[in-house]
Amino acid sequence: MAFDPWTPYKDLRFAGTREHPDFGACFVAEGRILVEDLLEAARAGRMKVVSVAATSAAAEQVRDRLPSGTELLTAEPAVLSELAGFPFHRGLMACAQVPPPPPIEGLAAARRLLVLPRLYDSENLGLLLRSAAALGLDGVLAGPGPGQWTRRTVRVSMGAVWRIPVWRAEDPWPLLADWKAAEAGSEIAAAALAAGAEDARTWRPASRCALVMGPEDTGLAPEHLAHCDRAVAIPMASGMDSLNVAAAGAILMFRMAGG
Repeated sequence: MAFDPWTPYKDLRFAGTREHPDFGACFVAEGRILVEDLLEAARAGRMKVVSVAATSAAAEQVRDRLPSGTELLTAEPAVLSELAGFPFHRGLMACAQVPPPPPIEGLAAARRLLVLPRLYDSENLGLLLRSAAALGLDGVLAGPGPGQWTRRTVRVSMGAVWRIPVWRAEDPWPLLADWKAAEAGSEIAAAALAAGAEDARTWRPASRCALVMGPEDTGLAPEHLAHCDRAVAIPMASGMDSLNVAAAGAILMFRMAGG
C-alpha cells in the first residue's frame, strides 16, 4: 500500500516523532515563522524537509522557497484542523526528517554548556533550548526526559532544536565528568537553592562553564550536587520560593553569556 503523505499530520496534539517509510523518524513543525526557518535550514543543507502542508493561500507564499524534493500538500483550513485534531489557524505545517545526533566528540569543544540531567515537561525543554540558542551557548547535554523532536518541544523552541547541538545520554554525569577533565579550570555550576549557594547577581562563571539545571519537581538531588563545583541561586522576593526551571535557566544562561 502506498504511503499517504498526509499521515504525519494526523492527530498532532500530543505527537512525538512519526515513522516515514523512506526517511525514518520525522517530526512536524507548525506556523509560518517556524516553517520558513525550517525551509531555510533545508535549503542550506542542514535539514531535510519531506513535505509542507498548507492552505491554498499559504502555499503560494512558500512555493518558491521549497527545497528540491519537498512535496507541497494543500487543503482547506477545516481539513487541516480535522487532520491535526485541534483548531489549526496557522496555515502552514512541515514534516522533516529527524537529523542524526551530533558527534559525541564535539561535546569537549563546548565552552558554555547547559546540562539537563532530568526534565519532565516538553515545553520547559523547548524554552530552555530556545534560551540556550539565543544566548549563545555551545550546546546542551540532556538525560532522560521529553523528546527533543516532539511537537510541543519543536514549537516552543522556535527552531532551536535544529540550531544548537543536543547530546543525549541515559546517564549524562560520566559525560559531564569527561567534559570537565578535558580542560583545566573548567567549572560545573548547579542551579540550586542550597545552603551556601552563591548569589546569581555576583556569580562570575568560569571561561569554560557548564550550568546544571535540576528537574521541575525536586531540583537537583544531594548526590548530584556533589558532582558540581558550586551552587548558584537566584534570590527570591515577595514570598516566592522558586522560579520555573525555564525562567531560572534563562536568567543564569544570561549571566553565562556575560550579562
